[in-house]
Amino acid sequence: MAHLLMIESWVGGTGRIFPPAIARLGHRYTFVTRNRGHYQDPRSREIHPVIEHADNVLSFDTNDVPALVEFLRAQHEVLEFDGVVTICDYYIGTVAEVAQALNLPQAFSDNVVMERRKDLVREAIERAFLPNPKFAVTGEWEQVRREAERIGYPLVVKPTDLASSAFVKLVRDEDQLRESFDALAAFPRNFREQERVPLLLLEEFMDGEEVSVEACTYRGSTTVIGITDKSLTGFPYFIEDGHMFPARLDPALAQQVEALVRGALAAVGHDHGLSHTEVKLTSKGPRIVEINPRPGGNYIAELIQRVTGIDLLDAQIELALGREPDLRRRDTGVASAAIKFLVPPRSGRVLALDGAAALDKDPNVARWSLAAVADSEVSAPIDNACYLGHVVASDAYGLDARAHAERAVAGLRLRYADEAVAPAA
Repeated sequence: MAHLLMIESWVGGTGRIFPPAIARLGHRYTFVTRNRGHYQDPRSREIHPVIEHADNVLSFDTNDVPALVEFLRAQHEVLEFDGVVTICDYYIGTVAEVAQALNLPQAFSDNVVMERRKDLVREAIERAFLPNPKFAVTGEWEQVRREAERIGYPLVVKPTDLASSAFVKLVRDEDQLRESFDALAAFPRNFREQERVPLLLLEEFMDGEEVSVEACTYRGSTTVIGITDKSLTGFPYFIEDGHMFPARLDPALAQQVEALVRGALAAVGHDHGLSHTEVKLTSKGPRIVEINPRPGGNYIAELIQRVTGIDLLDAQIELALGREPDLRRRDTGVASAAIKFLVPPRSGRVLALDGAAALDKDPNVARWSLAAVADSEVSAPIDNACYLGHVVASDAYGLDARAHAERAVAGLRLRYADEAVAPAA
């Protein structure tokens, strides 16, 4: 039995299924957080899995890295950790620093901080002469305006260091560009109160569907697990509302996508750890959207496990302990698996969420989870934090899992206080 040190976690998605995976493998972990209350849903009395499964929960300022290192050095002398891990993007760099200071293994490349910066990834792809959209990185309004004119509208505005599609927006003219610029300028710290990089990434709009490539790199050798598809709710925001594994792709196109991703991973120096690389299938060919040096979020790891038997969360744990992960495929009897998220169509007070009873009777639904939203206010959907629940479906014979999941969620109805019935998006 190994003892992991976990520094913070996502609250939803992978953050809920990663902690029990550690226990299932017979390991244990100590969890350190700056705010235990962050993992408590005010609408529920449930104890979050990351708290429930921990051997120890330590409270310390995880944003003060030098002080955190010294605090954990003292804890390590008593608790004897075997590796360091996180499942939250905002603490990947912290894990790398703590692991180096305590001479412990961890699940990320040495240059993982660079991989997390969207602007630095764009520049690395450019230097490698790989296909890249037109882009610019700047922080001053006049330069932002000039670069936008050079790239041309519509274009996509992104922060360089946020996750979950936060503040990512399609803008069609200078007025919308200014609105996005001001919104980011008014957000100097991220959702975990860490100081942000005050830069804006402008990218040429890329048409086409989007997929992601899930891969694992161990000692410099990369294994591509497969390709996942993605659906979005629609512009101007980039809210992901569904995934299916494997994606329905022509084999020749799939080979092009895989080759591009392998080239991009090499370009950024990714030599250790899982990766979730998003790719746009444009009319000019595949283009990298971004590289995430971690398992895919939004329960993509679960979809892959249902189809291939490969457990990417297990792999993340093994990598954090310095061990080679088991990536052998097994016959699961499932040809495809999909997830569809319940996204509110708008803000407002919700009286009830109807239709959940039918989910248990649907033979294609593997499982589902819905938030307790009755008699509560919901916010307008602007990023992936808006989810009110999800449905996971599978197909034993082909690539219809997405259709099954979408049909199941379409049967759910949010009832708002100011109207009779509003369909979910």
